[in-house]
Amino acid sequence: MTEVVVEPDDTARRLREYVRDNPDVRHEDYRDAEDPVRESCYVLAEAYFHALGGTDSGLDIYCLSWSDVDPDYEGTHWFLRDDDAVVDLSLPDPVAGETVPWNAATRRAFITGYEPSNRCERALAALDIDY
Repeated sequence: MTEVVVEPDDTARRLREYVRDNPDVRHEDYRDAEDPVRESCYVLAEAYFHALGGTDSGLDIYCLSWSDVDPDYEGTHWFLRDDDAVVDLSLPDPVAGETVPWNAATRRAFITGYEPSNRCERALAALDIDY
């Protein structure tokens, strides 16, 4: 079974807290979500990746297309991997990752490549995190 880490350090904790307190940083389709962290996989993965050094962070970017799991599903799920674990700041706890088909995901760059998106930059700036 794949180890899942949801809050590996203080930077992750601060990013998760920021997302909970700032609904505007989430994608507009998810701003009314009951649990803001669960609906913020992209910005959390992207901000954490850049906060830890971007391409020098030792983290790989992954995207799971739910339609690859089941043709009736829609959407994507973004997360990071290091050598030993899945790093997914958008899960409430590691148990929530037990049913995710991690191996169906593909390694890729973010939508903005390796440059931070505007939402990512806002989160990092608000927390005074250099990247």
